[in-house]
Amino acid sequence: MIIMKKTSMNFKPGASHMSRRACGSRPAIVRFTAALALSSVVVLGGCDSLDTLLSVDAPSRVVATDLTKPSAAGLLVRSVANELRCAVVYYAAASALTGMEWADAANNSISNIWDSRNHDTSGYGAQYASSDCGSSWGPAVYKPLSRARWIADYTLDNLTEWDVGDVPDKAAYTAEVSMYAGFAYTLFGEAMCEVAFDGGPKQTREDSWNLAVNRFDAAISGGSGDIQNAARIGKGRALLNLGKKSEAAAAVASVPAGFKYELQFSDADNVTKNKMWQFNHDNNTVTIAEERKNQMFGGVPDPRIAVTNSGVAHPTTGTVVWTADKFPSVSSPMELASWEEGQLIIAESEHAAGNLAGAVAIINTLHTNAGLPAFASTDAQEVMDQIIYERSAEMFLESHHLYDITRYNLTLVPAVGVVTDFGDTYGSDICFKLPATEFQNNENIG
Repeated sequence: MIIMKKTSMNFKPGASHMSRRACGSRPAIVRFTAALALSSVVVLGGCDSLDTLLSVDAPSRVVATDLTKPSAAGLLVRSVANELRCAVVYYAAASALTGMEWADAANNSISNIWDSRNHDTSGYGAQYASSDCGSSWGPAVYKPLSRARWIADYTLDNLTEWDVGDVPDKAAYTAEVSMYAGFAYTLFGEAMCEVAFDGGPKQTREDSWNLAVNRFDAAISGGSGDIQNAARIGKGRALLNLGKKSEAAAAVASVPAGFKYELQFSDADNVTKNKMWQFNHDNNTVTIAEERKNQMFGGVPDPRIAVTNSGVAHPTTGTVVWTADKFPSVSSPMELASWEEGQLIIAESEHAAGNLAGAVAIINTLHTNAGLPAFASTDAQEVMDQIIYERSAEMFLESHHLYDITRYNLTLVPAVGVVTDFGDTYGSDICFKLPATEFQNNENIG
């Protein structure tokens, strides 16, 4: 179950935060309380109870001291889940539009920036840093990920200090929030060229992934069921990013066939909508990239990348919008972690170990499940190319492809220097630099 909330939280990432431990001090708590006071929090349960909204107390009743009390544990855990959901779907949109899964259909100034791979660190061109949850017209990266990461660590600090007698679900809460934190750190490393946390110095992507592994380990050791398996997949993802392929395979080895951990969405409020549906199906701001249309294997359409010519032309540009069948409605769920992802991590490890037959066997299990013809090759490069393709198909529009471009040194299409359909020129920005606000406010990197 994923819990979501409607929020207008205006929480500034970067050096304006105190350290996580220092966040127990009154100034930071006041800021956090103010953020909660700006939000309208609702609880959305699993698939059978999405229509049931359970309101919490009026925001005016939330005071600073409440957030340091064990009675706040449930609210904090739900808040982390909600912020992580928002961060993932908005980053998935960024990954799609900058990462060659989508293309700009609207010729508006926001989608131009993302599609053309030209990102500034300040001003209007810094949409990745300035956009936030609730935006109806484009992705967001830095603010949602910063908030999800910070609130997760803040909550973990509080859970550490609270007694199990006061928080009976302490162990389960800790595992759940650790899993969310792990994904926040993983995506931070995949999105950003370099990172900085809590007013600290610049760090590498690898530093972020190592922090993710630490959080996932806590979730695995203290959790069970779906939380534990999602953390195993997340740990495998982070370790794969670190180039530790055999360790990544070991991390995901026990995830059962058919497992998936989904983020749930609804039309309760703009911020709870599936943005992959909204930007593509509803607003018609983006269309499917040419390279992703009509993808076949062995003469058979690949159902994992099923797309449809909607026949709808954007009213401004006339571009006919193609839509992804994967997200047909505002409430379509999105996979955060899946058995299929784990299998492809294992396949990559088998390939690295020289067991091409083992890698091919995994590919063909996935093909059987998808109704595709078998793949056959004994050539190492061909097998690796197929693994890369399988990742792009199984995890289409799910936040993975942008960093896969870097990981596998994939060719940028359209190439750098090519003029876009709307007169811009494609750049090479496939990771996001620390924004100017971080340099202005963080004395350790200024």
